[in-house]
Amino acid sequence: MMQTKKAGRGSDQFPLRLPDGMRDAIKAAADISGRSMNVEIVSRLEASLANAELEDAERREYDRRIRVLLDNEARMKDHFKNALNALASGDADKAQQILTPLAWYERPATNDSNNGEA
Repeated sequence: MMQTKKAGRGSDQFPLRLPDGMRDAIKAAADISGRSMNVEIVSRLEASLANAELEDAERREYDRRIRVLLDNEARMKDHFKNALNALASGDADKAQQILTPLAWYERPATNDSNNGEA
């Protein structure tokens, strides 16, 4: 949790306008959880902000993976271009040497128990 000290009379205050019915909904949620309305609001804000930080981290990881995939795609295109040029010049051995590191792409997918993908 982000809250490091207990909120009290000397804590930051922020006047807040709530849409019709929201105060009653907050009061009902606070009553169910056995908390004050203030603690209910602060707890929910903390959870929301923590979730947003997690989503940001997940988004950064997703962006990183996309960059890696795009980089790999560019390198594969270069390999295929070089192999085609070798074939066009009649050098099948060179084309084979270029394409050999990519042979693992031809393997059929297997069930990997580590990530659950087929």
